[in-house]
Amino acid sequence: MHPYRVLSILGFLAAARTIPVQSQAALTPAPQGQELLGIVVDEKRAPVASVEMTFSREGQTLALFRTSETGTFRFDSPRQGMVQIVARRLGYKPLTTTVDLDRRSQTDVVRIVLEALPSPVEAVVVRSAGRRLDQFYEHRKENAFGRFIDRAEIEKSGVRLASDLFRTIPGASLRASRRYGNIIRLRGGCQPIVWIDKVPIRDIELDEVTTPEEIAGLEIYSSSAGVPPQFMDRGGRSCGAIVVWTRIN
Repeated sequence: MHPYRVLSILGFLAAARTIPVQSQAALTPAPQGQELLGIVVDEKRAPVASVEMTFSREGQTLALFRTSETGTFRFDSPRQGMVQIVARRLGYKPLTTTVDLDRRSQTDVVRIVLEALPSPVEAVVVRSAGRRLDQFYEHRKENAFGRFIDRAEIEKSGVRLASDLFRTIPGASLRASRRYGNIIRLRGGCQPIVWIDKVPIRDIELDEVTTPEEIAGLEIYSSSAGVPPQFMDRGGRSCGAIVVWTRIN
């Protein structure tokens, strides 16, 4: 056989040995994601709309959105594995759950049940957001001990979390929460009581019960000094108070 032909055949065979390896690497499928379908309901199994849903993995936020009018949601995970879900809605206790996408099929539906927060003992008739804020403006005018943030200031700040409004408040300190958002402590590392439209919510963080978009007015009292009598902590603590007036009628 001619030497040139021998060299050509050997060269072709050498090149052919590398082709399968390269082709296999090119054809290896990338890690597949998964679509996660779910619904948020209350204790009576009624759908809950506009629930803020936060999806994260290993402390990194993957998505943030709200449920539909029928309480449903869909999350397209870029890959499988464990995903942490935090569900928050004004008037309900925040709920954190973890879903293992490796153990779920595309047709499985995640059901999240939110527990309603206690309602005020006395019925409160809300006629309008303006009338509801009368006390807020009255306190801001007459009370020299509190700090007051209105809707215009909140919009101007552009903050994503309600707790971020405290970064300029003297005596307030923030640190990351293991559940959601930040932990707020006032003078002396004390946990203030949170009031939402005159309803006291103890031992819970502000970010877990409201968002900047839901707040019409915010009153901050760094100690018991100056706290209006109706917002005093009847449990005997003197840690101050955070009073939230919402935009929800």
